[in-house]
Amino acid sequence: MLPTVIINARGEDRLHSGHPWIYRADVADVCAQAGDVVLVRSPRGRDLGQALYSDRSQIALRMIAYGAAAGVADPDALIRRRIESAAAFRQSLAIDATAYRLVHGEA
Repeated sequence: MLPTVIINARGEDRLHSGHPWIYRADVADVCAQAGDVVLVRSPRGRDLGQALYSDRSQIALRMIAYGAAAGVADPDALIRRRIESAAAFRQSLAIDATAYRLVHGEA
């Protein structure tokens, strides 16, 4: 089972409006360590998604799965698939370049 982070109502509202981050001020309770993939829960205990947790940044949670995708069984496989998909997309563009950014820091 994944470690859990409970967010407050303001954080939940931000998620529902499509925001991909949860700020430290919107975190109500943490049962996780820095770098963990965590289950994000609402103040009422509803599963909202999965995120990467930081105990140092003002951006405490960076969502990797939300809503219907919240039940990701293997977050590592999800990230791997997304990177492979990004690489395939960039190859399909046939851009004449010697380098490109595969993963953006906030993506």
